[in-house]
Amino acid sequence: MSSYLLISLPTSIAPSGDSDDAFKTVTAAVSSSEATMVPFDIPELKIGTLDTLVLQADELAKLDGATEGTVAKVADILNSIFDGEQRRVTENKMINESMASPPHSPQLFTEC
Repeated sequence: MSSYLLISLPTSIAPSGDSDDAFKTVTAAVSSSEATMVPFDIPELKIGTLDTLVLQADELAKLDGATEGTVAKVADILNSIFDGEQRRVTENKMINESMASPPHSPQLFTEC
């Protein structure tokens, strides 16, 4: 059975600060009989920096909450317009001929 270990080290372990030199420094410190060293390149973020990604994730969470609240309010308004008549409320929750339902909402089940 094989075991794998993924490590992350700062490039400052090499005097040049270059990632290739840092990998060579780590490879030189470990004998080839103990382990096989393979570089694992992490791609650059397409969105920019990690800070930008975290800010956008926070913004997405806020928008998700706002959207969920808006959809719930629309459902409440439909319910009040049709006086709780579920058939008519359900008919008006259709989007592009399919039932609109948030992916994480509780589903109602009926016994067969």
